[in-house]
Amino acid sequence: VGSPPQMGASSRRRLYPEQIASAYAGQQAPQGAAEAPTYPGAPSAAPAFFVPGAGSAPATSPSTLMQGQPMQGQPMQGQPIQGQPMQGQPMYGQGQGQGQVEGLTQQFGQMGMAEFQTVVLNGRPDLAALDEAPPAMRLAPGTMCVAASECAPRFQRSTLNAVPRTDKLLKKTRLPLGLLVTPVCADDDVAVAPDIVRCRRCRTYINPFVAFTDGGRRWRCNMCGLSNDVPLTFDYDSATQTQKDRWARADLRNAVVEFVAPLEYMVRPPMPPAYVFLIDVSYASAQLGAPGVVAQTIRDTLDQLPDADGRTRVAIIGVDAQLHFFQMRTGAEPQQLVVGDVDDVVLPAPSDLLVNLSDARSSLDIVLERFGAMFSNNHGVGNALGPAIRAAQQMLGGIGGRIVAIMASPPTTGEGLVEPRAEGRDLGTPRESELLRAQGTWYKNVAADCSRAQIAFDTVFVGQQAMDVATVGGLARYTGGTLLHYPAFMAGRPEAVRFSSEFGRHLAGAAGLEAVLRVRASKGLRMSAYYGHFFLRSLDLLALPSVDPGRCYAVDLEIDETLPPVVYFQTALLHTTALGERRIRVVTQAVPTTDNAHSVFHHADQSAIAALLAKKAVDRALSARLEDAREALQHKTLEILGAFKTLCTQASSGAATQLQAPRALRLLPLLTLATLKHPALRGGNNVRVADRIAAMSLVLTLPPETLLQPLLVPRVYALHELEPNVGLDDGSGSVVMPQLLPLSAEVLAPRGVFLVYSGADAILWVGRDVDPSMIASLVGEPHVQSGVFTFPDLSDNGSPRPGFELNMRTNNLLRALSSLCHGMWAPPMFVCREDGDQQVRLLLAQRLVEDMDTAAPSYSQFLNQMRDKINRGSF
Repeated sequence: VGSPPQMGASSRRRLYPEQIASAYAGQQAPQGAAEAPTYPGAPSAAPAFFVPGAGSAPATSPSTLMQGQPMQGQPMQGQPIQGQPMQGQPMYGQGQGQGQVEGLTQQFGQMGMAEFQTVVLNGRPDLAALDEAPPAMRLAPGTMCVAASECAPRFQRSTLNAVPRTDKLLKKTRLPLGLLVTPVCADDDVAVAPDIVRCRRCRTYINPFVAFTDGGRRWRCNMCGLSNDVPLTFDYDSATQTQKDRWARADLRNAVVEFVAPLEYMVRPPMPPAYVFLIDVSYASAQLGAPGVVAQTIRDTLDQLPDADGRTRVAIIGVDAQLHFFQMRTGAEPQQLVVGDVDDVVLPAPSDLLVNLSDARSSLDIVLERFGAMFSNNHGVGNALGPAIRAAQQMLGGIGGRIVAIMASPPTTGEGLVEPRAEGRDLGTPRESELLRAQGTWYKNVAADCSRAQIAFDTVFVGQQAMDVATVGGLARYTGGTLLHYPAFMAGRPEAVRFSSEFGRHLAGAAGLEAVLRVRASKGLRMSAYYGHFFLRSLDLLALPSVDPGRCYAVDLEIDETLPPVVYFQTALLHTTALGERRIRVVTQAVPTTDNAHSVFHHADQSAIAALLAKKAVDRALSARLEDAREALQHKTLEILGAFKTLCTQASSGAATQLQAPRALRLLPLLTLATLKHPALRGGNNVRVADRIAAMSLVLTLPPETLLQPLLVPRVYALHELEPNVGLDDGSGSVVMPQLLPLSAEVLAPRGVFLVYSGADAILWVGRDVDPSMIASLVGEPHVQSGVFTFPDLSDNGSPRPGFELNMRTNNLLRALSSLCHGMWAPPMFVCREDGDQQVRLLLAQRLVEDMDTAAPSYSQFLNQMRDKINRGSF
């Protein structure tokens, strides 16, 4: 046994790389190799360097990402806690005492060196990478108290799956640290926990990452480290009066869980779903046929509204210069009550205006059936939206609910009126930013009042008339609602069909009601900003009168002090379900920390980063200038790639001939360029203000999975050369998808037919030399014209008809693409012939984000510009 080395100012620790390399490979050390000295107290941690001969890698081993000291007061990994285990359960930490070398060998094998590759950005981007899962988080064994399901990215994802341990390192990398939270996902199935257990200091909910001590009688909070008593009922089922298996509890086995809230989480009984529809019936709306289409859509959706307990309530108000109420008594003919004095609105009847859906269903059907004809010849001009909102507030003031305003003209009567703004000459100029701001504060103040009363707004704009969407749309933004825009709406046309499908689906969605959302993080982390549709009630509490499925909220994080080896994020959403049950959804995520810049870059989530930067850019455009937002977005991308060049490449200080990036961020430049070309931030004078505001709303509210692809980065498929199995069932209920093509006109062959799908629309590109028989197999006719097109279904009840197999397979692809977006869009189809309508060809050019257009450079030009700026340091 050797003696410890003398640790002086000039002493150096000897390493034995040949021996360690052999150990990693599971081989015997070669003859003649020096033995590592052993002595009492010798450090057992593996040296933090890369194994020689295993390929290129950073000077510091990525294993340092997982290797770290436990939080103060927590047992070392593999060390059992004090006390005896419960009967039938293994000793805490038992079976985890592997040697350091074997553990590191396993970690290196799991990582794969592809995660630490540096790629050269040139040529075509790898679009298939957008469908890949985020970089894996390598948590040390034992981080969870029991084997549990980890947090799925669709619920919550961090921009960095290896968080810098210090703020200094975070600033060096220039990477944004944030969370993207989607607490209610479409068609999710979340386990329900039996009772609520929380830390008495920081109020964290018990989760799979806590540690049990004192023989399982106490649990240590993973957020603040406080030791809490385990409740007496934790292992006991009071309903059956039997002992429960602790390790089968839903809150210990699932990172996403729901609790049924007890009475102390309620200030009143759970509110019923309530809807007040404000329908524009003015002359402008009647000319579009909107009253009839809207009323029919509502009538068709009544059976799908959440009404399992029979408490749902509905009211209808027609709005022009007057207010048209409908009194619907059970068993009686409905009556229309008109209020002409809109300066001080008083409800025309004390009851039967907001009626129970089940009790007054027959009266509702009568009103909605006659509604279109009732106002089809209305010549009244004006829109008293403000007074209508006041009337709806009086109806919902005691219970809360949702106000759905469908508008075809701007508010011009009573309070809340807006002045017309001439936007044409200001588009594409610095003055355009002023058009994105609200006129006055009336609508924001109303939204704040309604948020406190648990009233949400949905604002729906139809038609081409200027309606000051920037002002009125604030109602949805500050109450957690939805903004929808249909500029080409006209009864009987495809846009009206699209409206009915999307609006009906939105109404039928199982939204959470009267909700609040709070994000907690480990000590040393602080939430600095939030992005999305909500009202910020306090520094860390988001008020959400309505939470729609798939609604995303982004959070900016800052590091205030040195972080522990693992940090935790927990999101709690207190809400009322559509069934009238008060519940708490809890999402807990653990992320390792590191001191290594290489690990930070190679564990970055490019989809989460791009989505967060897009939301921040839109938020900045709404509060500052559009040009500032565009420049900030480009600048951030340049900073990230410049920091990677400085910290992680050999050309750290000199000029590089090629632009390099970590493999995990290889699509960040493309996603940045696609964001700059999206109508939310697109330059030029061809984006109307209403279209831009609607696009900004989508960017602020969509989760990364839907926002990036297909909305920002459309999908392109060649329909004329599909593989034999593409568009057919793969045997598991999924449709086999074709290969993605580059987003460039270079792939559009004259003899081909291509589908360009962006979610909000779909374009069928037809070459000038395409075979007419192929077009006939696709749409049933040998020739099609440019313009809006309703894609036919020529199958025989889902079975292919002879000669129309391509039509059936394409319809299967369209349904599969819609399913990837959770059916939130019913996109219109446009036919774009190579020699066809110029306007449709311009729309297609805007979707091909790899090509140059008038608003932004091509992808290759964008890469060259970034490389030159990084080499010059001019960013």
